[in-house]
Formats: sequence, C-alpha cells, structure tokens
Amino acid sequence: MIIIKVFLILVVTIGLLIFSFSSKLKIIHKLIVIIGYCTIFFFIAEPQYSDKVAHFFSIEKGKDLVLYIATSIISLVNVILYVDQKNTNKMMTKIVRGDAKQRAKQCNES
Repeated sequence: MIIIKVFLILVVTIGLLIFSFSSKLKIIHKLIVIIGYCTIFFFIAEPQYSDKVAHFFSIEKGKDLVLYIATSIISLVNVILYVDQKNTNKMMTKIVRGDAKQRAKQCNES
C-alpha cells in the first residue's frame, strides 16, 4: 500500500509543478488548482480523513470523494486551457491580419 501512495503523491506533485511553472495563467486559476492538488495530496497521504469528509458530504467512500475532486480539477484545467487557447488564437489572427495589411500597403506603394 505504501508504494502506491508514494507513486500517487509523486504523480500529483509532478503534475502540480508542471502546471504551476509552465503556464501563464491568472493567479486565481493557479491557486484553485493548487488547492485542489493539495487536497488530493492530503487525502492520498491520510485516507482516513477522506472518509470522514466524504461522509460529511453524504458520499459513501473517501475514494469517491478524491475521484470527484480530481475530475473537477481536470475539468477546470481543461476549461482554463481552452479559454487561453481561444484568446491566443484571437491574438494571433489580429497580428497576422495586421501584418497582411502592412504587406499589402508595401506592395501597393511599390
């Protein structure tokens, strides 16, 4: 059991570090994801608490609670990255159009 805990904690930590240092997202988005990751980290390290919290929310098992939290975090990250990608696409379109207009002006002047 200890090997799987170490593996899961390692995977969660690597995911958190990659997300935190590689993206240029707003601080609030990073904080939400970091809090979620820390919660999962805590519940992996101390599963008896996840059972107590799960029962408080009328969820049968602590494992289910961890799964729900992880699924929520993944969904949130997907939405954040989708919105960020859309904004990047809009910005690139604006830049390319501006460049095309400049080149068209230069061609007309020549």
